[in-house]
Amino acid sequence: MRLGAFLLTAATLAAQDIRGLPWGKTPNLPWRATLSIPHLPVPTLGQPSIGPLKVSLDPGGALKVVDARGIVRLRTGLPGRPLKLWRDGGLPMAEVSGTWAFPNQTPLCQGIGALPLGQADFRPGLEGLLWILDDEERLLTVVHPATGRVAYLSLPNGTSLELVFLPEALGVLQKTTDATQPRSYWTLPWLSLLPQFIALSTPLKPEKPGTALIPFPNG
Repeated sequence: MRLGAFLLTAATLAAQDIRGLPWGKTPNLPWRATLSIPHLPVPTLGQPSIGPLKVSLDPGGALKVVDARGIVRLRTGLPGRPLKLWRDGGLPMAEVSGTWAFPNQTPLCQGIGALPLGQADFRPGLEGLLWILDDEERLLTVVHPATGRVAYLSLPNGTSLELVFLPEALGVLQKTTDATQPRSYWTLPWLSLLPQFIALSTPLKPEKPGTALIPFPNG
């Protein structure tokens, strides 16, 4: 009985720890499964947006955003180790760790009204975002360096996932090396992510700069 009580307590604490993480209460999203994979057009994308913000990500998943004055805008970690990265409206990034420049003014900084809600291609409104798929492949981390905000998107169950940034939706394709096995494909309209975009558009109060007496202020 004591062993059973101990295991139950440990399981309860573990569940509380998971819920206490930033991504612990990520809601399910209305992904739509498609039986037959349509022809996926090659997205038409421009050059990456750049600016004074420096975003650094290490192989272990530690992420930091620093502005031109050296003030830390964001310091956080990923659910797992970075596996694949995209920026803006779907530009693939060659490296999964390093330091990159991002703008401090984006369409999302102007609020939801600045997004191309009624246009055929929603992707220009995603300028300045960083999309990170980690090796757990159950959540997609979306970082908006300009506001210091992070959103976590639940993904369909699968492995070897690839993101497809379509004009009207975000697609997830499950790749397979077995030609006899069908590939799975899901889509999610961009408009379904409006609550997440609203959260990403709200500026996060940056960390206070340290001093000689208090090098790491608590707030």
